[in-house]
Amino acid sequence: MTGIRLDDRPNILLGLWACAAGIGQVAYWPELPGSQTVAGAALLGLLAVTLLLMLSGVRPVTVNRRVVLLFRVVLPFLFGTCWALWANHQALERRLPESLHGTDHTLELEVVSLPQAAPAVSFFGAPRAATVGYLDARFRARVTDGEDARFVGRILQLGWYRMAPADAERLEAGSRWRMRVRVKQPRGSVNPHTFDYEAWLLEQDIFATGYVRDRDNEPLFLRAGAGLNRIREDLRSHLDSGAQLQELAYKQAPLMRALLLGDRSGIDEATRKLLQNTGTAHLLAISGLHVGMVAGCFFLFGGVLGRTAAVLGAMRAGNPVYLGGAAGLFAALTYTLISGAPLSAQRALVMAMVALGAVVLRRRFDGHLGLALALCGILFWQPLAVLNAGFWLSFIAVGALLLRFQGRVRVDDRPMPSTGCLSLGTRWRTWLVSGVHSQWAIVIGMLIPSVLIFHGVSLSGLVVNLFAIPWVGLLILPLILVGALCPVEPLAAGIWALADLQLGWLVAFLESADRVAPGWYVLPVPGPWVILLAAVGGVLLVMPPGVPGRGLGWLLIPAIAVGGTGWQRPLPDSFELTVLDVGQGLAVTAVSGAHTVIFDTGASSASGWSAGSSIVAPYLQAQGRQKVDALIVSHGDRDHAGGVGGVLEQLEVDNVVAPGSLGQRLLAKPGSRSCRAGHTAQYGSFSIHWLWPRTTSVNGEENDHSCVGLLQWNHVRILLTGDIPSRVEMQLAALYPDLPAVDLLIAPHHGSRTSSSAALIAWAQPSLVVFSAGYKHRFGHPHPDVTARYRAAGATLFNTAQEGAIQFQWDDTGGLEITRARQGGRFWYQHHSDKKDNNQILSHRQ
Repeated sequence: MTGIRLDDRPNILLGLWACAAGIGQVAYWPELPGSQTVAGAALLGLLAVTLLLMLSGVRPVTVNRRVVLLFRVVLPFLFGTCWALWANHQALERRLPESLHGTDHTLELEVVSLPQAAPAVSFFGAPRAATVGYLDARFRARVTDGEDARFVGRILQLGWYRMAPADAERLEAGSRWRMRVRVKQPRGSVNPHTFDYEAWLLEQDIFATGYVRDRDNEPLFLRAGAGLNRIREDLRSHLDSGAQLQELAYKQAPLMRALLLGDRSGIDEATRKLLQNTGTAHLLAISGLHVGMVAGCFFLFGGVLGRTAAVLGAMRAGNPVYLGGAAGLFAALTYTLISGAPLSAQRALVMAMVALGAVVLRRRFDGHLGLALALCGILFWQPLAVLNAGFWLSFIAVGALLLRFQGRVRVDDRPMPSTGCLSLGTRWRTWLVSGVHSQWAIVIGMLIPSVLIFHGVSLSGLVVNLFAIPWVGLLILPLILVGALCPVEPLAAGIWALADLQLGWLVAFLESADRVAPGWYVLPVPGPWVILLAAVGGVLLVMPPGVPGRGLGWLLIPAIAVGGTGWQRPLPDSFELTVLDVGQGLAVTAVSGAHTVIFDTGASSASGWSAGSSIVAPYLQAQGRQKVDALIVSHGDRDHAGGVGGVLEQLEVDNVVAPGSLGQRLLAKPGSRSCRAGHTAQYGSFSIHWLWPRTTSVNGEENDHSCVGLLQWNHVRILLTGDIPSRVEMQLAALYPDLPAVDLLIAPHHGSRTSSSAALIAWAQPSLVVFSAGYKHRFGHPHPDVTARYRAAGATLFNTAQEGAIQFQWDDTGGLEITRARQGGRFWYQHHSDKKDNNQILSHRQ
């Protein structure tokens, strides 16, 4: 046998890991040097050097260690780096140019995703009656033709607001349309410890975001979809409507859609919370675990059929495993395609192909080599995959299992011993022990990623997953997939009904477990040394018994204890105020010592997204702040109050403060407080003195009703203004003529032209001003006249649209440290005119 020898395996593994490291690390660079052309030339030059070395007869086995290191580590690492540099430059060039932001284009589009629709809502105030019966939809589409050739072949992430029901019925995966769309640069909010939407858009190769301009030019439906997208849409439709022979639709249809298609849009918040508490949320993600279990289940089923056929003489003896391998590979490939081929499924498909091929061909299977091949394959195809949380969860889980079972499972050319002599009890005991070891390895391996990504862990997940994983992987999921492939509709309906019944039992089991077992435990994001200590301890703990030093892994426990003490909270003699980047909206957090206050919560959308649950709460939880002294809602506009529900669901809030009767309506029960002028609220070392409104007999919905408060900590004064217009500003100046100059002003109404009057600026005399606005939003905030007035008064200006979240931290000496989330970040963050240092120290004006 020629080719790579078995003793070359360490060299191959080392080269694969070095190459993967070279590709992945480029995604975390703050800037990309050179250009795509330069990176391509460096890549070709590196290949030429490698080829020359090989042709010159240099072999690492015949020379010194330096050349060995060059061949096995340095060259693969440099090759991966150059490849990623070239690919990432290309990814940046495949984004909408800034000059086209906000422009309208007539395009022919093919819908390439499963559209997500929800009842239409208005952005400000209560929903309008005109939206009843209409839908807000989000979908992904590929441009097939357009007036600008730069758009052709690109992927757009689009919204269609207040879509008519007739159009909603035809907006399906694979359908083709001619639409007038307004496109925007792929950009998102940037906040510490929260989901980086902009990175996700880049990793997903989204050329532009935007929305349909149906009022300018009515969208034209061209034709229905075909191919794989059509199949996925039909499957979703059948799951939603139920079989024709059934009187009722499938009760667990949302869970079935999530398991089969990766479509989790229909899962209600209560079910999501249940899955999080029990540590089973991963079961609804199309993970490598699902693909592996589907492949294994169908491999066993195909193997049984093959042996049966061999016994009956229908298949040549000695080859029954071929049918099992073919069945497993077909099932894995089919499931990956139907589910939309997420990263974790791609990884599992590669590993399943390697493992099944080794079994069928009776060759030795090395899980470490399979993992390294999958890792390199995924990163070559998608160099930015390391920005995807699923990438880390998937590969770390497999790595933990390989560490735990290394040396215990081997598949080679030796005949496997018959299992007929094993008693049923022995088999069950072996399965139980292996299951416990597997869950132990996964729980320990996922601990640090779970804290970093989700800011918590499930304490009951170890026990619950011991039953839930095999239940879903070996019974429920194969039934759902068989039902999807079954051509006979009544039979398919019966199979899906059985899967639906079992999902109902599974949910009941999880609800029972959630009532009796501890659930989700929130943890702050630990520091680098805590992460390192926990990672080393975790690796030692998942090692198989007998490994020297394995007991030292229990250092993981003190690492968690240190991380959970709230080390990241500001010291008692400091005060931190953060204006979060929530797009066109406002959300501010103020913390000092053990006290936390939130002023406004950002917006929410019809799709279920909420700045409160996606930005505000995760940011505070990452700092170890699960309890909030006061949630202040300035007024009822959705861009200020839309995230209230998300905050209340995830954080413990002692008090809700709002103008007039707004607080009672937000809570749907009495118990809120009003921000009435003349009252003062004390929160530890800082206080808020309310200046407006002057009465509680307001509904709190209008801009004029906005809570206006002067926050004070030591000598620091911060003015919070909501959306007050200029007429209220003039009244405030008249009511409080002796107001001391403020250190920081949160600009009224995001810098609207109808606010930030000359009277306000002369009255407040702010040193620092923050505008919380959306990037190049249609409202145009902040208005140029407003920024000119502030600059003329000598104020330093900040804008979340340009700089992301802005953190101000004062110490007891008056020193101020300012941190902007977009500066010193990643290469995909776009820097604009403000080029100040990421951190600066300013002296507080006495």
